[in-house]
Amino acid sequence: MRIDIKEKRILKSIICKRLGIDIVRNINGISIDSRNIKKGDLFIALQGHKSHGIDFIDNQHLNDLSLIVSDKKIIDPKIVLVPDSKDFLVHIATEFRKSLKSKVIGITGTNGKTSTKELLVKFLKTKFDVNYSHGNYNSTISLPLSLLGCDAKSSYCVLEMGASRKQEISFLCAVAKPDFGLITNISESHLEGYKNFEELINTKLALYDSLVDNGGAYFLNKDDSNITIKEDYQKIITYSNYDKSSDYFADTSQIIEGFVYINDYLFNVPYKSDIFASNFLASYSIASSLGVSNKKIQDALLGFEYPKGRGEILEIDGNTIIDDTYNANLNSMKAGIKELELIKGEKPIVLILGDMLDLGDSSKAHHLELGKFISELNFIDKVYCTGLMTSYTVDSITNKNIKFKHFIDTSSLIESLNEDKNNNMIFYFKGSRGMEMEKIINKVFNR
Repeated sequence: MRIDIKEKRILKSIICKRLGIDIVRNINGISIDSRNIKKGDLFIALQGHKSHGIDFIDNQHLNDLSLIVSDKKIIDPKIVLVPDSKDFLVHIATEFRKSLKSKVIGITGTNGKTSTKELLVKFLKTKFDVNYSHGNYNSTISLPLSLLGCDAKSSYCVLEMGASRKQEISFLCAVAKPDFGLITNISESHLEGYKNFEELINTKLALYDSLVDNGGAYFLNKDDSNITIKEDYQKIITYSNYDKSSDYFADTSQIIEGFVYINDYLFNVPYKSDIFASNFLASYSIASSLGVSNKKIQDALLGFEYPKGRGEILEIDGNTIIDDTYNANLNSMKAGIKELELIKGEKPIVLILGDMLDLGDSSKAHHLELGKFISELNFIDKVYCTGLMTSYTVDSITNKNIKFKHFIDTSSLIESLNEDKNNNMIFYFKGSRGMEMEKIINKVFNR
């Protein structure tokens, strides 16, 4: 992970003050991964799960780097020892935030964070200078890095905020100090980091609490019953697919034709998908509130493409491949599979599903429920599952019109897919990040 530094003078001053030293060389970027180091970088050596970042620094790195900060002692004049490398990163990011004139927009939620962020950035760029977190740089390490790569004079900075355990959103808000915020939705995912679902909900809602404390504006998804806040706060803007009294109301009744109405304005959308419509409505509510015109939003929409692994549609040799492999939980599995009914046509539909990970004690129940959900559908032809827990999914499929099989290993799954791929089918791939389902796509379709 690495970022380029735009505000070199400001950052250098913050680092010198924190370390109590003068730095002669310029700092062009910050890296925490020795594989991504460029000449003139600051390298922050962090403790990983199995090893420490400083252990990978060799003489060539020492020649290229402007400075190394580490909490593991190594004797070299370029290495500055600190008590805790992560604390150092967080401190300089927090101080750097104070120098930004940009308004910060924080986006969190269980599903749709990245797509909503990417849509919002595309809309805002039609009118403003915008900084934003790239990819899924949303953790307690990568968000501070994203912030440090910002231009101090840009109008807005859009930051994705992720959490895998209690209080992490609160931690990120303390660094980023958001002026605007939105929670896409909240559902049961990554539960292993929490005592219970309520603790996960409260962790996400910390974004709202931060905005209230700092006088920021919050964009409320009125369709999610898990997002429970007191609506007496004056700076709440609401959006909904169902509640017409909301500030932004979307009519998605024509989504199959590729049209969405928001507050009676007709938009032509690039994806005929309720999931896309929800992400669009969320991002639209912020962009419109900040003064981006409907015409500019429509123009930007037509050039939008889903980020890789998040519903990306590929047409290969007569087959339709839907790459939804980035991550999975029960709600996103159900929503993604249900969407397939809209594109069924004459092609048979094959689901290729991997385990939903990090669900703790709820794992078995969620995988069983997924199988029962699939059984109730009349548009699925085959289900192929891989992983330990999806055996429960297969066991709970009782629909006799659906052919299903559980594969112990991916090699036999790939063999079956190689037979099916010659039959002009729709292949839907989804599983948790750790299942690496995209590798199956690559091997079968030579992507």
